[in-house]
Order: sequence, then C-alpha cells, then structure tokens
Amino acid sequence: MSSRQARLPRTLGFGAGLLACSLLVFGICGALWGFMRPTMTGRAVDGGGYAIEAVGNAQFVAFMTFALVTGFLGLCLGLAAFVQRRGRGLAMLLWVGACAFAGAVSFYVFGGITATHPPENPGEVVEFAPNFSPAVAWAVAPFLAMFSYWCTAFISSDADWEVVGREAADEAQREVVTPT
Repeated sequence: MSSRQARLPRTLGFGAGLLACSLLVFGICGALWGFMRPTMTGRAVDGGGYAIEAVGNAQFVAFMTFALVTGFLGLCLGLAAFVQRRGRGLAMLLWVGACAFAGAVSFYVFGGITATHPPENPGEVVEFAPNFSPAVAWAVAPFLAMFSYWCTAFISSDADWEVVGREAADEAQREVVTPT
C-alpha cells in the first residue's frame, strides 16, 4: 500500500500570493487616494438647491489620478512578478494582468469608501468628492503590468531562462512521490 501526498506546485502558491499582495497594496493606496481626492463645493441658493462652484473638474482629476496611480502600481506589479522567477511564461503574464485588474478594482472600491461623501443633512455649504466612471482606465493597470512583464522577459538574457528551466526541473523532481 502506498502513501501519496498531494503537493501543489509552487507557482500556484506564488500566484495566490501575488493576487493577495496586489489586492492589499492597491487597496491601501486606494484608501489613501480617497482621502486626497478633489472635492466640489456647493452653496445653497434661494428657492432650494445648490450652486456648484466650477473651480476645476474634480471628476476629471479623479479619473486621471486613478489611471496614473493604478498604472504605476501595475507597472511595479509586473516587474516584481518577473523578478521572482516563478512560473515565467504566458500563463504568468496573463495572471499578472488579472491580478492588476483585481487590484484596480480594490483601489477604486477603497478609494470610494474613504472619499468625502455628500452630507446627509446639508447646510449652507456642502463639500463632496463626486463619483466618476473609470471607463477605459480599468485597462491601464493590467496593460502596464503585462507590458512591463513582457518587456523584462524580452530583454532578459538566455542565461536567465536557463536558470528558470533548471529550477522548474528541480521542482518537478522534488514533486515526484515515491511509494513507501
């Protein structure tokens, strides 16, 4: 009778860790971004309602900062994933893009939670961070993560890939379970 232990590949664990780290880092940065989002100010007018001061377009600034910050974080995520030398290839390239997209969603959600909301009982003056739609900016972080991962793979030397191949062969050798 043989005793077999099921072992998960290290690349699976690395992929799960990459997703967890991206959600955490993007979420923290998003929460900080929410505190710094530009706000709109409205003053009560006669007859009800509020007149919004048009000093700048807070929605556009929020959109641009969302795209820039998530893009930079995606770029860092792609570089960090490649440097780790775990499961390099097309599957990891696509996984890095998926992690960056999940991170961008985390950034948006936590940024929306910490942003200034309209008051429940408005007074003479109201100040709030307006909602905005990321639209095409959702694609910035995944694109830059995958692009940075691909660029580093493109410019890396063949010696780097030989090391990865040897590490994969060693891991496969360790995963072979012999009957006892």
